Amino acid sequence: MRALLPLVVAGLFVAAPAPAQDAHAGHGAHAGQGQSASGDHAAHGVVTSPADGAMTDGPPDWFTATFPHPMTLKTVSVQAEGGEAVSVPVAAAAATTRVSAELPTLRPGNYVLNWTAEGGDGHAMTGAVRFMVH
Repeated sequence: MRALLPLVVAGLFVAAPAPAQDAHAGHGAHAGQGQSASGDHAAHGVVTSPADGAMTDGPPDWFTATFPHPMTLKTVSVQAEGGEAVSVPVAAAAATTRVSAELPTLRPGNYVLNWTAEGGDGHAMTGAVRFMVH
């Protein structure tokens, strides 16, 4: 058993070659997954508030998204279950890793918030956040 220990420990430190870094790896997907027909990226690696699936105590005042690299928030809309989508004003701003938009006052219920953002190289990201206001 002791004779095997150095081999086991040595095996823990054998590293595989590092994959090439992709500037969009923080939100990209394997070919054909998470991409629309236009080639836009789905929202992988993005953290939002409210979070997808959140149950909030009272209505959130802001939608915030944190990206793995600078993006510009382009559109935000929020839709109550059974209601019409309401466009949320988005202030023009330089690309940054954290973006926000002030939300209208939301009544208790289920909502879907859709957003789009654009990177400095023109690539777009989209996302949907489903949440409940108590």
